[in-house]
Amino acid sequence: MLIDKMLLSKRLVLGWLLMVAQPLLAQVKFTTVASSREVGRSDYVQLEFVVENAKEIEHFVPPDFPGFRVVQGPIQSSGMSIINGNMSQYKSLAFVLQPTRVGHFSIAGATATVDGKALRSNPVSIEVSSTGGGSNPVPAPSAARAWPGDPSEMDRDYLLKPGENVDDKIRKNLFVKVQVSKTQCYVGEPIVATYKLYSRLQSESRVSHHPSLNGFSVYDMVDPSRDNSSVEMVNGRPFTVHTIRKAQLIPLQAGTIELDPVQVDNTVHFLQTSGQRRHSSNSIVDLFEALGDEDLNGTPLERNITLESKPTAISVKALPEDKKPANFDGAVGQFSINANLEKKNLVAQDAATLTLTVKGIGNLPVLDAPTILWPATVESYDATEKENIDKSVAPLGGTKTFSYSFIPKVKGDYSIPAVSFSYFDPVSACYRTIQSAALSFRASAPKNRIAAPLVGVPMASTPEATGFVHFIGDHLTTLFAILILSAVAFLLGLQNWRLRKRSINTQSLEPQVVPQIAAVAAPKDPLDKSRALLASGDYSDFYGELNRAVWKALSEKLNLSSSQWNKGDILRHLQARGSEPWLINLVSSIFQECEMSLYTPNYNTRDMQLLLQDASVMLNELGKH
Repeated sequence: MLIDKMLLSKRLVLGWLLMVAQPLLAQVKFTTVASSREVGRSDYVQLEFVVENAKEIEHFVPPDFPGFRVVQGPIQSSGMSIINGNMSQYKSLAFVLQPTRVGHFSIAGATATVDGKALRSNPVSIEVSSTGGGSNPVPAPSAARAWPGDPSEMDRDYLLKPGENVDDKIRKNLFVKVQVSKTQCYVGEPIVATYKLYSRLQSESRVSHHPSLNGFSVYDMVDPSRDNSSVEMVNGRPFTVHTIRKAQLIPLQAGTIELDPVQVDNTVHFLQTSGQRRHSSNSIVDLFEALGDEDLNGTPLERNITLESKPTAISVKALPEDKKPANFDGAVGQFSINANLEKKNLVAQDAATLTLTVKGIGNLPVLDAPTILWPATVESYDATEKENIDKSVAPLGGTKTFSYSFIPKVKGDYSIPAVSFSYFDPVSACYRTIQSAALSFRASAPKNRIAAPLVGVPMASTPEATGFVHFIGDHLTTLFAILILSAVAFLLGLQNWRLRKRSINTQSLEPQVVPQIAAVAAPKDPLDKSRALLASGDYSDFYGELNRAVWKALSEKLNLSSSQWNKGDILRHLQARGSEPWLINLVSSIFQECEMSLYTPNYNTRDMQLLLQDASVMLNELGKH
């Protein structure tokens, strides 16, 4: 990136220690470095001419740039490093170029007199194509112009001139602060907080205290582990700015919330100079010498300092109660919704999917699935969700899609009313309610469950008989299930009667049998069947059985009615009874994995074992209270 190249000296400033000048024993090198060897017609490339370990540079002459035009330069930089006790020093000039046509171009090296010898840097070849850019394209000049003024001005503030006070120089040239997009907002309305380190000095900096940002849901906009550098003007002077953290914060409650400060430990390096400089009639030479002479003849001075940003208070307003819709569930921003059926011609007792997509800007990540009014003869399940949200822009924008699985129980024509969704618009400071389109579908009778004609019995031709046959065909599965359940109940009753009779007959002869009967009657682990399915390799029923066992155990523990058998109600009940956050998150995670695996099975035995362990830990924890 062009900004990275232009800030090369500052990165060296932050990362390299200064030493008293010593004789340069390393080999002198003069090289040409290209930011990319393959670029597109609309891309930019940077050429940097680097002289390493030189005492004196004269008569620098850059080459011609056939096929390119210079959009910026020369950009000067210098630096020093010490690796395994060996000191290396460099000085460089760079040019930002833009191709003027497509083709293969060779650029000759630059020439200069280095330590009394005439040297030429290596040539480079660059391929310009009509399509995409190279592996390391340089941004457009608009980005380059973010570097204001003469870069050498910033490079030279580490020099401590006679009479200058160290503490005053640090105070004016090194500080941290936090910037917020706004200091007043509503609950659920995202704001942006940016923590920055401003510097015009050479320093090694380390964040010793990261802001905790309690009271907010936090979504980072940049990678905190990277050096996100830029240049800003402060009181007419350019500063190198390192973004420590930039995040969108969604306040969770009303009141005044103070942003936690950031602390940065700094080791600042200065060179005390004598103030004497040499001058040359060659402007290019002056550039090199201005960067080099005092660096090599100063006395190093080091100072340690800890910086802390000032406290920043955010005033968070509660959402108004007046005219709040009954179905409002915390959405803040501007949104639209769209409902869609996977297919409209279904088969009764087969699973289908309805998707509801919420699109817009605001607190999308915290939105819950809207409620759908299902017909009475439809069996529905909790929604799964998928996000496509760009967290690098403010406010958060994108889509959140909820997938609802359902099963029509009987054949017929179905209608699903429009889904209503309410949100608070912080711009107009009022509530809004929007609706999706109503949906309809048809469910046909299961093809493999229509009654076949009985052998030797003529088919009835009267309307009454025909209706009876259709009735039998449509409900044969239900009748068959009732017969099976009745038979099972009869067998269980018979078995229970035999056990009781055997217990009575053997009570006087073998009283020691009583403890065994009591042990058999002990309550069973609700996860036993799931464990048996996993052990036997019957993976297809594992997730369904585990999901059923967890739902049943939670509803019994929380005394929930059948109308409250949904994930949202269960999580709210757990929160209301004071359950630990880790337990609530674990319950939500188990639900999510079961629901996803029911419809997109992934029979990985390791994952299934871990899920079973999580469910066991969750049920054991619930059993303690």
